[in-house]
Amino acid sequence: MAHGWNPLCPFHREATRGGITIYEYERGLLYVRGKFQRLLEAGRYRIWPFMRRRIVVVDLRRTALPVNDQKLLTADQITVTLNLAVDYAVSDPVAAVHRVVDCRSQLYADAQLAARNAVGSVAMDALLRERQQVNAQILEAVRPLAAGYGLNVVTAGIKDVILAAKVRDRLLKEAEATRTAQAMLIGAREEVAALRALANAARLAAEHPELLPLRQLDAVRAFAQTPGNTVVVGLEGRTVLPRSRTPPVPGAAPVEPGE
Repeated sequence: MAHGWNPLCPFHREATRGGITIYEYERGLLYVRGKFQRLLEAGRYRIWPFMRRRIVVVDLRRTALPVNDQKLLTADQITVTLNLAVDYAVSDPVAAVHRVVDCRSQLYADAQLAARNAVGSVAMDALLRERQQVNAQILEAVRPLAAGYGLNVVTAGIKDVILAAKVRDRLLKEAEATRTAQAMLIGAREEVAALRALANAARLAAEHPELLPLRQLDAVRAFAQTPGNTVVVGLEGRTVLPRSRTPPVPGAAPVEPGE
């Protein structure tokens, strides 16, 4: 028997004589004297010598095609390096074998072109911020092309975005400046809110003078709750002072209040 892998497409194998097994996840293309006859389902087949028959087996399972190190220009003329991933499965084995020489290489080239067109139409900021939309654009461009040669593209999009060192530093500085501006804006808003609250308090105090003593008592109560603080409150023009704890001097006359 003679079995082998098709060098043009890695997931093809073929046999020209002897027994061959087609598994459940595969399909076979039967050729007689170089002409395609029919599609073979899963099972065990035998090719007798001198029958001039050939069976090409195609794997139908989903697989991934990496498209790495793609240096592309964005709409604002910034070079980025992209790694893409394309997940696909063979939906039409006959078309995958007959319509292109190597379906994986053709899918690789189509994904390259779709990524170049998608990335070239957006600025770098949009590429980083709206990657899902760019991925949808790439998938929309690749899927009909791949369907023409028997492949069903499940997903296609950008996996990694690699920026040059200068571009990365500039983006970091812009992000830091944006964060600083946002913090300053929040602080200004809080200060305006505090000033507005003070203005409202002053207006209420002017309209209702009886609120000021209540506010003073609240401030005194809050201050007095801290251990070690001493509060002195004036009552009817007099100041109540704490009694001195210094022992009296022998022979000294007592001091009357008001002297």
